[in-house]
Amino acid sequence: MTDREQVRAEIAKFVKKPVAKVGDGIALMDLVQESFVLVELVIELQETFSVRFAQEDLSAVKSVGDLIDLVLRRRRGGAPA
Repeated sequence: MTDREQVRAEIAKFVKKPVAKVGDGIALMDLVQESFVLVELVIELQETFSVRFAQEDLSAVKSVGDLIDLVLRRRRGGAPA
C-alpha cells in the first residue's frame, strides 16, 4: 500500500528538492512557480500511483499535505468526485 512518505518522495523527486523540504504544510505554489508544472506533477502522480483526480478534487488542494491526502484517498478506492 502507498504511504505518505512514498508520495512525498515522488513529489520531491519531481520538483528536484530534498524530501525534508517537502513538508505537509508547504504550499504547492511555493514548490512550483508555474501552473503548468503543477499540472505535470499531478499527471505524474496519477500515473505513478494509478489514480485519477477530478477537477473538483484539485480545487481544494493547496498544500503538499492536501495532495498527499488526495493520492492516498484514491489509492484506498475513493472514486473521483
